[in-house]
Amino acid sequence: MSIASAQFDDAEVQAMARAAATLLARWGVPDEMVERLINGEGRAAALLGIHRALRCIFADSDRVARWIDAPNQAFDGACALDVMLADGLEGMRRVEAYLDAEIAS
Repeated sequence: MSIASAQFDDAEVQAMARAAATLLARWGVPDEMVERLINGEGRAAALLGIHRALRCIFADSDRVARWIDAPNQAFDGACALDVMLADGLEGMRRVEAYLDAEIAS
């Protein structure tokens, strides 16, 4: 089960939002995009789920940041960041599902 579909109390939601903002900064996401990505129910949890999956695939955090911004055939040539910005929570779930499938294969 994705953490994005779990139920959390207010303190947990705030902690996840802070962690997600830190994570997005580490990925090099511009500040003006951070708010769009973390504001909304389930988004911070989805971003943390994406991070979990990426850390299973890549040991190097620099590779994680490059992957987020690299064109990907799985997303019709768009990068994961663009998918998440364009489609919000649904895009984040799509990225996480893709990564989870990569881990399982």
